[in-house]
Formats: sequence, C-alpha cells, structure tokens
Amino acid sequence: MNDIPASPGDIIERIMQTAKAALPESVSNDVKDNIRAAIQEVINDLDVVTRDELDVQKEVLQKTRAKVDEMEAIIADLEQKLEQKLERKSKL
Repeated sequence: MNDIPASPGDIIERIMQTAKAALPESVSNDVKDNIRAAIQEVINDLDVVTRDELDVQKEVLQKTRAKVDEMEAIIADLEQKLEQKLERKSKL
C-alpha cells in the first residue's frame, strides 16, 4: 500500500479516518462535521469556479473562437479584394 496520498481529498479522508478511529463515535462525527465545515470554508475563500461554470465558459470560448475565425476569414477576403482593386487601379 502506498503511504503517500494521491490527492488533497485523500489527505482529508486519511485525517478523518484517523480522527474517527481515535475518538468515540459521537465525537468523531462532530470532528468530521467540523473538518468538512473548515474545508468548505477554505474552498469558499479560494477563487475557484464550479465544473458547471467552467463548462459554460468553455462553450462561450468555443463560440467566440468560431466567430473570430469567421471574422478573420472575412477580413482576409476583403483585404484580397482591396488589393486586387488597387492593382487594377494602378494599371490604369
């Protein structure tokens, strides 16, 4: 068994299991609730977003990227037409 926790969640779970094993059931539930509340408070203080918010922003970014690509193509086409028009004008 690997003694190194793989993630912060594993560390928290190990702490909670250790506390639960060391304390009577009624106290360990209180400790568990307090630990969860403390962790939730820390998470709330962090500048993080939910998975749903991240997914929405990814979708917005994809749509924005598609619009930018479309506008770049339009600009390139217009630049080409302008260049052709200027070449024709310079030949006159």
